[in-house]
Amino acid sequence: MFDSTKAPNIIATIKNQDNPAQAVDILYVASENGFATSGIIEHFGLREIFIPAYMVIKDLELIGTIVAVILEEISQAHESEGVFQYSPHLEVMGKDYTMKRSGEYMMLEEAQ
Repeated sequence: MFDSTKAPNIIATIKNQDNPAQAVDILYVASENGFATSGIIEHFGLREIFIPAYMVIKDLELIGTIVAVILEEISQAHESEGVFQYSPHLEVMGKDYTMKRSGEYMMLEEAQ
């Protein structure tokens, strides 16, 4: 896993509008050629999300939207004391994606 204490690796931070203390960083992980969230485990006890670099290069704003949508669903489940599970399929802005376990992460990929 990555060292989240290395601030230069942080490329963005997404905060919950209703609870700004729930912040999730997006880190560049050069050794794994991609980007990973940091904070989902801390705030919600769920696996972090890993996004391959090629997906971020294609559309950074879309990837940020996807992560924000997932975080909103996690936060809503947490606040209502419900159980959140990553969906194996999701659609954001008309594009289909898959989520599957990969080591310590939930891997986000474009659906084929």
